Amino acid sequence: MKKLKDVEAALKRMIELLRIGTFDDWAGTLEKIKVDFDKDQKYQSSKLLSLYGGMGSLNDIVFYKNGQPQIAENNEFDALRTHIYELCKALA
Repeated sequence: MKKLKDVEAALKRMIELLRIGTFDDWAGTLEKIKVDFDKDQKYQSSKLLSLYGGMGSLNDIVFYKNGQPQIAENNEFDALRTHIYELCKALA
């Protein structure tokens, strides 16, 4: 149960960061997964894990503002991305 709450909290923050960074498509994708996560954790974990790796993946997101990388946002997003990946690996 704790892992579920951790995933939901991390997804919520990732979605907020994505909205701020105007990655609305990614935010919408993660919102759909978050909504259904408690119904089928194993499937949603697999779905989430499939977003990692390859061109155009969740790993390719970098936040910029006025042509400059946003260090704090990128570090936070990277930590959340890693945390969710590890939680989902345990659930899948």
